[in-house]
Amino acid sequence: APDTKKPQDWFELNSTHELLSEFEHEELKKMYQDRQNLPSHLKGIYVHTFLVSSIAMWASPRYAWYIYRLLDELCTKQREDMMKEDKSIQKRIPRSVPKGKEKNYKYMIYTEEMENEEDKDMVMLHLVRRNNKSFYDLAKIYKSDRNWFYRENLPISMTPNEDVKQIVQDTLPQTHYDIKGCTILTFKEDLPLLKEKITEYFDNFKQAG
Repeated sequence: APDTKKPQDWFELNSTHELLSEFEHEELKKMYQDRQNLPSHLKGIYVHTFLVSSIAMWASPRYAWYIYRLLDELCTKQREDMMKEDKSIQKRIPRSVPKGKEKNYKYMIYTEEMENEEDKDMVMLHLVRRNNKSFYDLAKIYKSDRNWFYRENLPISMTPNEDVKQIVQDTLPQTHYDIKGCTILTFKEDLPLLKEKITEYFDNFKQAG
């Protein structure tokens, strides 16, 4: 800026008063601050970015052009940083769930008869959650009468095993089941009630989704 122009002069302009009046809802101390108590290389009048372009054009068109390019570079860098952050977030999304495959899961509970004669009144339930591709390995069981419960098109966010175990614990007496990993040993006589409760759970989840 020419030596004849002082920063204080800009604040005396009618156009400046009009501009600042548009920021009455803002605290003016945040729009500019006269910081004379700082070290010599830092002291001066600090202004909000909203005012930079106006001051630059008042100082000189050549200076304004320099400021415009500087601000554009800053905005470009901010956009690039935001894009990098967005890509970083996208990378955290599990790669095992491709786009469009979010509801690509199947859930089956199949039965296993007990070999021991004294356990014939009991049955082992196996809890299985797979995506469509890996479910192929269970095709024989799925088509057999061992397929006790089945649902498909389930979202990846749904992790039913723990909920199914909790349903068993809430529904049956403690002496009527034994839970180990993804298996539940229970009495055959309890299967109708369990199936009713588990079906209700999946129906409610579908309605909520």
